[in-house]
Amino acid sequence: MVVKHMLHGPCGELNPQNVCMQNEKCKNHYPKNCCTETTICPDGYPIYRRRPDGQQVKVRGHMLDNRWIVPYNPYLLAMFDCHINVEVCSTIKAVKYLYKYIYKGHDRIIYRLVTSEQSEEIDEIRQFQDARWISPPEAMWRIYRFALYEMRPAVISLHLHLEGQQTINFRDYSNLQSIADNGFISRTMLTQFFWMNANHEKAKQQKLLYVNFPKEYVWDNQSRSWHERKQKEVIGRIITANPKEGERYYLRLLLTHVPGPTSYVDIRTLQGVTYPSFRDAAMAYGLLEANDSNEKCMEEACAYRMPISLRQLFATILVYCAPTDPAELFNLKNIWSKTTFQSKN
Repeated sequence: MVVKHMLHGPCGELNPQNVCMQNEKCKNHYPKNCCTETTICPDGYPIYRRRPDGQQVKVRGHMLDNRWIVPYNPYLLAMFDCHINVEVCSTIKAVKYLYKYIYKGHDRIIYRLVTSEQSEEIDEIRQFQDARWISPPEAMWRIYRFALYEMRPAVISLHLHLEGQQTINFRDYSNLQSIADNGFISRTMLTQFFWMNANHEKAKQQKLLYVNFPKEYVWDNQSRSWHERKQKEVIGRIITANPKEGERYYLRLLLTHVPGPTSYVDIRTLQGVTYPSFRDAAMAYGLLEANDSNEKCMEEACAYRMPISLRQLFATILVYCAPTDPAELFNLKNIWSKTTFQSKN
């Protein structure tokens, strides 16, 4: 079964015309290197044990060894007798790979309705219909309202806005002046985060980063305030900001590095000097002296964005952030893309 279903290729010098060849190289990086034990890479897929035992089999006219075997599970291979690629999910990037294929969209079919009277006129729009296909298992799953996914621990999206630019919901008949004067409505996670750091004794001592604040405190949407967390574990994530947004992007950059700020002015203050903009403050903190902020931005996006989004982000960084070494940043983007989005048969 392994010889029948789980051998890749051959490709490369053995077969340059194989479908996996890109730029004269195998996009799946076959043949793999032999190694005595499996190792887990911190930033990619595992390197599996491949014994150099000298065994070879003839596949499509070429002799192949363990370096050409696609990772598999013996139990599943024996049960289904077909090609099933199984990988060890050791990093968030591998989990993203799974979600990419499970939730990339519904199955679709192209079908044709044919009548007994055949017409010589060819009308592709009338002949072919593109439709969503719901399989019986999916139909039953949705009828019984079973959960499609589960997230644990929960991820809390943290508000991000400039001073006086928070989003406020109101009805058409509401008095705008009364809404503008209502301090309760204007409360957000970020403004109350500043308030807690300035007035709450425990928060003063902890001096937490904004992303770490939900681990110790829970947001109550009814009272629009933070309270000390008593149970459960959550992860905080600040809402994404694009570099072309300017000050909002630099505010997010400061919030990920400055612990315990008490106000918008305080986060722009360093060693007694208050800087006029968040960009100047980020420069004073040393966050923009090199490509570190751009690299961190790409690395963070790499954890949950698809390749097309990474390319758009790279172009945005070139236009709005003026990186000191664009070529080096581009090479890092290529490395991350290859590591994260390895194509599979």
